[in-house]
Amino acid sequence: IFEAGYTVQKQHFFNNLGTITLFAVLGTLISTFVISYLTYLAALAGLITINTTNPMELLMFGALISAVDPVATLAIMGSSEVKCDPLLYSLVFGESVLNDAVSIVLFHTFADENKRNEIYTIQNIPATLLNFAQVSLASLCIGSVVGLTCSFIFKHTDIRTYPKFEIGLLFLFAYGSYAFSEALHLSGIMALFFNGLILSHYNYFNLSTTSKVTAESILSSMSSLSENFVYLNMGMGVFTGRFKNWDPLFIILAIIFCLIARLLNTFPCSYLTNLWREEKITGQMQVVMWFVGLRGAIA
Repeated sequence: IFEAGYTVQKQHFFNNLGTITLFAVLGTLISTFVISYLTYLAALAGLITINTTNPMELLMFGALISAVDPVATLAIMGSSEVKCDPLLYSLVFGESVLNDAVSIVLFHTFADENKRNEIYTIQNIPATLLNFAQVSLASLCIGSVVGLTCSFIFKHTDIRTYPKFEIGLLFLFAYGSYAFSEALHLSGIMALFFNGLILSHYNYFNLSTTSKVTAESILSSMSSLSENFVYLNMGMGVFTGRFKNWDPLFIILAIIFCLIARLLNTFPCSYLTNLWREEKITGQMQVVMWFVGLRGAIA
């Protein structure tokens, strides 16, 4: 998450920040509720066996499975041979980066509601969404303040003459934003992402030449390893018998539900954003954005 914020293409990201935020926040909310409701209907129809008395479990599933991570698509779209539209690439990348953080915050919000063991009704949804908004905003502020503090220290000291300590301090500030947010029962993930964004924008030019190259290389390697460890853990789990109950029909239905939910958030959000955008999101772009909503390590 930190690497995604630190290496994001800032010009394209900030130029399309309103559109990206709409897709990442409103789109994820739509996707979460659509997948949860369709899963609930499938359970009522007797197609799958899950607990339908607790809607929070369904919402938690919907929130996690809504985390898109189109790494493979971006790798293809980023190649010079494809000649992908910069706007399309920026929107897909920006949404996938911010959407991961939103999904995790949403999941934790529903998980906290679930721990209360209260009867959850549709009247509780506005309060849940308000809590989600408060947690996200507070986490964003913490990540930004810690990032600005780090940038100020790096600018007004001679730590750049000691690259080893420079990189170590950079990573400690990143972890500090995460730990501080979690200590306050906020979202460390959201704070970490915006901390990376602030550090890359304000602190990058305070670093020594050695640290600029080294920090990006280390972050990229650790990010790749982290995702690979997730898949490795799942693969080992399959062969060691940790996953004993399989439901092939549920897997197929979940994929269909993800496609439907993606359809119902991509096109309406594109219509809304085209109302104020000068450079419109074309129909072809919208179809591509619908299909690139692949699920990755977070989901």
